[in-house]
Amino acid sequence: MDLKWLLVRRITLVAFACFFAGSGLALYMSAREAHLQNQVLAELAGRQLELQLSRIERGTDTLKRFPDWDLISNYALKPGQCVQFDGLDPARNRSSCSGLEANFITPPAWFSEFYGRFLNRHLSGSRLLTYRGEVQGAISTSFDPYATSSKAWTNISPLLGLSALLVGALCLVTYIIVDRSLRPASNILTGLNRLAEGDLKVRLPPFQLAELNRISQVFNAMTEDLEKATKERADFAHRLVDMQEQERRHLARELHDEIAQRLAAIGAMAACIRNSAQADAPQLVGEARELEKMASNLMFALRRTLRYLRPQEIDDLGLVASLRALVEHHNENARGRTIFSIEAADEFESLRSETSAHVYRIVQEALTNAAKHARARTVKVRMSEHSDSVRKHVRLSVIDDGVGQHEDVNLDRMSGSGLIGMRERVTALCGTLTAGPLPVGGFGLHVEFPSSPQGA
Repeated sequence: MDLKWLLVRRITLVAFACFFAGSGLALYMSAREAHLQNQVLAELAGRQLELQLSRIERGTDTLKRFPDWDLISNYALKPGQCVQFDGLDPARNRSSCSGLEANFITPPAWFSEFYGRFLNRHLSGSRLLTYRGEVQGAISTSFDPYATSSKAWTNISPLLGLSALLVGALCLVTYIIVDRSLRPASNILTGLNRLAEGDLKVRLPPFQLAELNRISQVFNAMTEDLEKATKERADFAHRLVDMQEQERRHLARELHDEIAQRLAAIGAMAACIRNSAQADAPQLVGEARELEKMASNLMFALRRTLRYLRPQEIDDLGLVASLRALVEHHNENARGRTIFSIEAADEFESLRSETSAHVYRIVQEALTNAAKHARARTVKVRMSEHSDSVRKHVRLSVIDDGVGQHEDVNLDRMSGSGLIGMRERVTALCGTLTAGPLPVGGFGLHVEFPSSPQGA
């Protein structure tokens, strides 16, 4: 949920809670005031009637005039207030009520129902009329339910509009303030997205808020450390893979110069033995042929190993020619089921020997994956060179029209040691690698790297 709207919702809830609490307190105070007014009226009426009984006893008044209700009804009754006297003689019962004020606001039915159910029943006042220890009657006071609910509604109804206005203004001000305070969050999110995409040079500007500024400082320190660690890792991978290629070249040279020559000599010697044995020792002809066949098989296996360690075409013919030979080799193995092709506009003679070897290994692994898993009709290798304002870059892509993105086999095509080896080589080239299913179907691998090392 958006933080601004979350804060607005919570502030609104708190404001409404405060409003309901304040309204409840106002209703309680209104009811308490009405109850107190009833008690005061009952007490005043009781004292007045007790005074009249005292005058009757002294002979200054007559019993026929008891109760002198004119004295009671002359009191300033509140709007809607009633007072009643219930004596020992029902003939002496009296009651009076005052009318309602015209400025009272008619309350809603639900408010009148609520007020009458929970508050009106506790507003009445009462007092026993006693004289010389004997009960002469009872005085009760009350408010008309409509009068009390109207008065309460008149008191709190202006607060409703004011509260709504204040809550709306508070929410608006809060939204604006929080929105302005959190605007740097979009910069932080943009920086995180760029970092996730591999841009290690992204930095965040300083912010006014201390918390966001601290995030900016930590983010910048983290990206600097990550950039440094990535550069060190790339340098290490570059040296490691170069050493690996150099070691492969050395092994290939040693195998070619030593083992291949000896196997060739063994094969020639076996042929001589076979020719000589045909006249002098025919029983040795079979063994000589077996030895000759064994030497030939070993030579074939050695050539395959030499091709894996270091394709001779890279040194003799160049990178593009060796890639064409690799593509042709896959076409021979596919026997028409899959058509492998290569498009290379340049010869890339300026690439270092180790760089050419890395490119060859990447294409070799990609073609092997396509041949094993893609079940494609066509597999295309594209290689081109382009320049920007700083240096030249090489773009390499291997695209097939085989298994689509909904096949589980795609999950295995770029996993395991093959992907690790590719990534190590691309890292050594200071380049980028992306691979995955294509929207139109098939699978694509894309590599881009500078054609010359940094600082060259």
